[in-house]
Amino acid sequence: MRKPARWAAAAILVGSAARVLLLGAKSLWFDEASTLLLAGRPLAELASLLVRNEVNPPLYYALMHFWLKAFTDPRVGLRLFSALCGIASLFVFRALAGRLLPERARAPALWFAAASSFWIHAAQDGRAYAPLLLVSLLSTLATLDLTEEKPRRGAYAAYAAFAAIGLYTHYYYAILLAGHVVWLARKAKSRLAALLTNAAAALAFSPWLPRLAAQMRTHVGDPVVGEALTFPRVLDLLGTTFFDVTFLGLALPAWTGIAVGAGFAALALSAAAGARRASSHSAERRAFDFGLTHLAAGLALVAAVELWSGRPVTQARYFTPLSPMLLLLAALGAGRGWARVGAGVVMVAGVGGYFFSAVMVDPRLEALAALIRRSSDASVPIVHLGKYYYLPLRVYYLPERRHLLVADKAVDMDYRGMPPYPGVIEDKDLAGLGPCVVVDESRTLSPDRVRLGPGAQLAALKAVSGR
Repeated sequence: MRKPARWAAAAILVGSAARVLLLGAKSLWFDEASTLLLAGRPLAELASLLVRNEVNPPLYYALMHFWLKAFTDPRVGLRLFSALCGIASLFVFRALAGRLLPERARAPALWFAAASSFWIHAAQDGRAYAPLLLVSLLSTLATLDLTEEKPRRGAYAAYAAFAAIGLYTHYYYAILLAGHVVWLARKAKSRLAALLTNAAAALAFSPWLPRLAAQMRTHVGDPVVGEALTFPRVLDLLGTTFFDVTFLGLALPAWTGIAVGAGFAALALSAAAGARRASSHSAERRAFDFGLTHLAAGLALVAAVELWSGRPVTQARYFTPLSPMLLLLAALGAGRGWARVGAGVVMVAGVGGYFFSAVMVDPRLEALAALIRRSSDASVPIVHLGKYYYLPLRVYYLPERRHLLVADKAVDMDYRGMPPYPGVIEDKDLAGLGPCVVVDESRTLSPDRVRLGPGAQLAALKAVSGR
């Protein structure tokens, strides 16, 4: 085995091990519980449930509907699927780097991919981001196929299929697709064929558009988690690919992601300088042009959507489709010496921080559920003052108990498809509630997360606190 092949095999082996390490250590979180809820319902109900509960397309949940039947523990099934997609992504990224990058940058690119805490996080999360990464990489390879002198047989069909699958996996696949469209308009051997292929993908997605419109109407007033696409926010998004500060937000200051993003920007500038010195037909120039085109098109699309909607739509995990471009540009800019060493140190620190937080910054919901079982009778309802423990405890950890979520308007927080009892209670109804277990995740009313008491006492405490 040649030395580059040995390095590539080592990177994939290390990256694969990182994606299964402590796979089940973290508690099931709110969005994963939502996945379990939706995947466990009949497929005929999925479209209407997604309109009410999520702003996501249906493919991932439909896949999980069948995949989870093979597992006695659905949490293991959810995360194992993501881990397998994450490992497969390393192999596809290796092929992509081999097609695009000069030989000097291929090994760093693959090591960056293997050690990206952002990619590891996606591979250990029971959500759609790991399969989204995989289909994004496959569609990017297909895009390159369409720019060859003689595209291989089936290249156009493969591109259309991956584009449609990407759109049905996550709406933010569109930010990568925007880059594909721009690149093919410039580089495709047959621009008309490329245009028709994109039209075919759009046509395949069109049956879902009425559901997408319904989701937009249903969730138009929902609070948005995220920030506007400002320059510091862009740096933060870039940095997250190398050092996943999203998961470490409880322990790190806000400037950490911006600082790492600034480091990436330095690598990108180095890549730009190298591409400028290279010949116009070199692999270095082509790779830089390819990555920059996709980044610029994707960010421009997000900025346009924010301008049109008048609200921020930016979260780091939504930029998963563009993350391969960041790694490619970083590998181009990380030559020898301090740049490569510095980037490696940041990547290793990100991995260490991710796994440290997976153990230390975890709510330990399994232990919380055991405490509730020991301290109260099965007939006593569990009242949640916040929503983030509500779904995991109700759907996975304590499904045999009755759970009530306190909300200002019960109808606004009622999750369809739940076990058959009303799961939301308003403040005004607390006084008539008998003995209950109160789960106070934010410790607003008590230094403890769990306490026993009657509903009338809880109502009085909430009145005093002003909530």
